[in-house]
Amino acid sequence: MEENLERIEQDPLPEMEREVPAPKGEIRISEDVIGALATQALLSVEGVRPASAGIVANLRLGRKGSSGVRISVSEGNPPVVQVDTYIIVKYGLRLPDVSWDVQESVKDHIERYTGYAVKEVNVTIQGIDFGEPKNSAPGQEEREPAGESR
Repeated sequence: MEENLERIEQDPLPEMEREVPAPKGEIRISEDVIGALATQALLSVEGVRPASAGIVANLRLGRKGSSGVRISVSEGNPPVVQVDTYIIVKYGLRLPDVSWDVQESVKDHIERYTGYAVKEVNVTIQGIDFGEPKNSAPGQEEREPAGESR
């Protein structure tokens, strides 16, 4: 029985000797998928929420945009990604620190999940969230928005 074990250990497996051919073709990841990853990264930063990317992005002019993020992917192997983020920050947080956290989070998410290199992450702070609903001053009644009736 020991002879059988020694013979099995000494015989190389024919499957391991064969070289596995490399797959042919290329893999491309949609800008929408990269945008979704960037949006998830934004949501993971405390005190930050996505803002509108503006009228240019809404009209689909320029780069693709959604949920406070615009993505541009350059051709190449591997592709290089440029990200523009548009955020609203909770009042009381230090803006440079929040911006740095957003940049690091977005870069990390995209590079980890896609393997693409991130060239830059631009952060535009479009507003401050004071945490108060509109028209909530003491003694004031809530007014109806213009043009609507109950």
